[in-house]
Amino acid sequence: MALSEATSQRSRTPSGSVDVEQAQAALVEHYPRLVRLAYLVLPTSLARHRRVLTAHSLVQRALPRGREAIEAGPLPAQRGAGGPYAGPSAG
Repeated sequence: MALSEATSQRSRTPSGSVDVEQAQAALVEHYPRLVRLAYLVLPTSLARHRRVLTAHSLVQRALPRGREAIEAGPLPAQRGAGGPYAGPSAG
């Protein structure tokens, strides 16, 4: 049996949840290294703090979403400066 055949047979599961769990576990295990790598490839024109936040964001976006996140739907949009918690109005 060739290596590609063994790999394709191993990745074929009825539910696919085992593969997702394995991928997520690998990403979580290597999270610090992935963040450092993302930090290094980001442009140096960004401020250090922005690069750190963006690196974490990129790695977190790479994590597969579970069924619960998909069923819950997308996150609501961020409130603008004129939202209900923007403070007392001048009027």
